[in-house]
Amino acid sequence: SNMITLLSLHDPEVRCHLDGVGIDPSFYSVRWLTTLLSREFLLPDTIRLWDSMFASTHKDNFLRYVSVTMVMAIRDKLLSGDFSACLRLLQAYPPTNLDRLLESSRALWIYESQITLACHKGGISLGHALRSIAPPPAIVMAYGLEGGVAPPIREQVRQAGERGLRVARGAVANGAIASSTVASAGRSFFGNARNFWRSGSSADSETKNGGRRPKSTSM
Repeated sequence: SNMITLLSLHDPEVRCHLDGVGIDPSFYSVRWLTTLLSREFLLPDTIRLWDSMFASTHKDNFLRYVSVTMVMAIRDKLLSGDFSACLRLLQAYPPTNLDRLLESSRALWIYESQITLACHKGGISLGHALRSIAPPPAIVMAYGLEGGVAPPIREQVRQAGERGLRVARGAVANGAIASSTVASAGRSFFGNARNFWRSGSSADSETKNGGRRPKSTSM
């Protein structure tokens, strides 16, 4: 479950797709974790993987991050596949560059640690942290962002708006919700987007002013 929680955090699109096509996490995660991934790689790569695991400073999380990186490394194939195609990919993992895989999983762990520290110790929002801390180049996905790179606020609002409109139109077309619900969802979305924009702009303003909020002027 911890592995799936990590996957949901960093690549929710793939997680939702696997749920949608009927792939239960136990179909592959139990096998991966109980055999220490020995059935997914050739013997030389397995030995290399185990050496890295025993030498790791975060042994408890090593397999989780490697396993999640394995899923994200084949995300394009998974997203275009149905139940049988996804199951084949996950139960007979395709040949891959193990060194690159290990580098990506370590980069993900380091980046997540930096973001968490910035949010908890620095007291900044997740969005501000993602815009302030550059992700390592080896990252595949992080926090639902390709390469872990956060787009500008305007682009985030535009993308969120397009996703919201697609969901609303699909729901109306399927007769799943009434038009009043769509209007309510729209008001909620644009209200959240406005608040997000203001908080992001405020955070950026504080950064430019050395962490101080700009003083308000009275007439």
